[in-house]
Amino acid sequence: MDVVSYNNYDFQPPVERLREVYRLTGRPILLTEFSFKAKDSGLPNTKGAGTPVETQKDRADHFERYVTTLMELPFVIGYHWFQYSDQPPEGRFDGENSNFGLVTLQDEPWELLTERMREVNGRIESVHRSAGSR
Repeated sequence: MDVVSYNNYDFQPPVERLREVYRLTGRPILLTEFSFKAKDSGLPNTKGAGTPVETQKDRADHFERYVTTLMELPFVIGYHWFQYSDQPPEGRFDGENSNFGLVTLQDEPWELLTERMREVNGRIESVHRSAGSR
């Protein structure tokens, strides 16, 4: 294998677990699924991984802390936010009905989140580069 993929829906990346995976495999890690859902979305948020936060601002704050911590690990090569669009309130095929999206069901961006992502992603490479030089 070329890379190890890892999914996580905690509020913080599992740093020690990721270190152990890297130690055991010697392969870079790609965090392939993470997200935060918020109660102020108007969606039930009763099915799907993770505990809901209160607001969209909280989602943005958690994103920033999460990816900054993640990219301070030199063996982590990237991350992937789970789901472009929110899930329908009545549930998708498996019943998930949560605010995982970057956009609403009407394809409107969650502005606080997407603006913060733009800002953080614009500087995250320097965080990762600094981690690699330690």
